[in-house]
Amino acid sequence: MDINTSPELHAIWSEAKEHIEKGDYDKAVEIYKYVLIRYSDNDIAVEYANAYLGDIFLTLRRLSLAENHIKKAIDCKPDNPSYHYLLGFTYSIQRQWGKAISEFEVAVAKEPDNGEYLRGLGWAIHCAGDKAKGLAYLHRAIDLMPTNVNILTDLAVVYLSALQFDKAREYAETAVRIDPKSNVAREVLDQIDRFEADLGRFRGRL
Repeated sequence: MDINTSPELHAIWSEAKEHIEKGDYDKAVEIYKYVLIRYSDNDIAVEYANAYLGDIFLTLRRLSLAENHIKKAIDCKPDNPSYHYLLGFTYSIQRQWGKAISEFEVAVAKEPDNGEYLRGLGWAIHCAGDKAKGLAYLHRAIDLMPTNVNILTDLAVVYLSALQFDKAREYAETAVRIDPKSNVAREVLDQIDRFEADLGRFRGRL
């Protein structure tokens, strides 16, 4: 059965998407699990259902379930870079940097100009200890996506960790200007203010 010509499958994907947009993840999970049973002989339907389930469980931070379903999607289509990115992101949240780097590298090899994939790889490499190489990837990412708030805040955090306050502030303030409602960007900017003030007080006592 062709997934694109099945009226029922088309309706199922649409219904699941509506539930996700409403934040009703439990209902969407039920629908995708139904697909896995009802269309178990349709490789593409199984692939998509597992990928969607992995993405939902990643959003919900149910990481073991996310990893399980994303791996099943990869088994169906190993050359899909987005699946490797999702698996890398799952590992990154768990601070399993080696595994995260391996998956992000697969994604970047498939799409070397994807800023989000480069961001994931750069962050993981930096956190694994190779700060210069990680920073280089993050700069490649921001060159491709100069208004991406997530990349900007990652760069701010990286420069803050190196005590380069001016650069950290520049990226954090840019992120806040682009998205004034971003709690993450504002929190990073607040961290810079606090850290710089604390360091100033410490130096003043020397």
